[in-house]
Amino acid sequence: MTTSRSDLRDRQWLTLGLARALLGINEATLRQWADAGLVRVFRTPGGHRRFATEDIYALIEDGSHGAEPSVQVGGGAAVLPRIRRRVRSSRPNAPAWMAKFDGPSHERMRVLGREFLDRCIEFMDGSDRETTLAAATALGEAYGRESLERGLSSGEALGAFLFFRNATVEAIKPSLLSRGASAEDVCSALEQLTRLTDEVLVSLMASYQAPARKRKPASRA
Repeated sequence: MTTSRSDLRDRQWLTLGLARALLGINEATLRQWADAGLVRVFRTPGGHRRFATEDIYALIEDGSHGAEPSVQVGGGAAVLPRIRRRVRSSRPNAPAWMAKFDGPSHERMRVLGREFLDRCIEFMDGSDRETTLAAATALGEAYGRESLERGLSSGEALGAFLFFRNATVEAIKPSLLSRGASAEDVCSALEQLTRLTDEVLVSLMASYQAPARKRKPASRA
């Protein structure tokens, strides 16, 4: 009797052999991903590793299988699955604004989310920060347009941004630690991250003020 993929997906944990076969990678690579925090893992009393099914399929859906993702902050492949796990875990008690991003808007928000992550990584890694800040302003405007189009109030747009920003920050932290960063370096990197995300947030909120200014009647002389 064969086991289908859907049957495997119903399991909470997979053996090393099944997990690596689904991803199309060797055992050493899978162990490295687990050590980097890319896949949750536990050991049985007999010392055998078991890998979280949810994380394996998140990698498959992200297209990361078959090629080793970076475990450095310089790449987002190790970070995206952590962000998506947090979003999925929030679904049972999802805030009202989350439903407004379903449908065609979902893919647009995924693209914006990936750009947001890339900008965060660029900024913390010391790439041309002034250019990245300018891109952050444009990104905030794009978030604002999308939120307005979906009918989000300014409060809902703020809540949505803070949710995804916090998910991104929490997902980046393990990658900072995995490359041996000191506590001081981690704090410095997170300060830089706050500077960038504040720029996105200010631009996002400005998008809500602009339509209000246009609707305001002209004052009489």
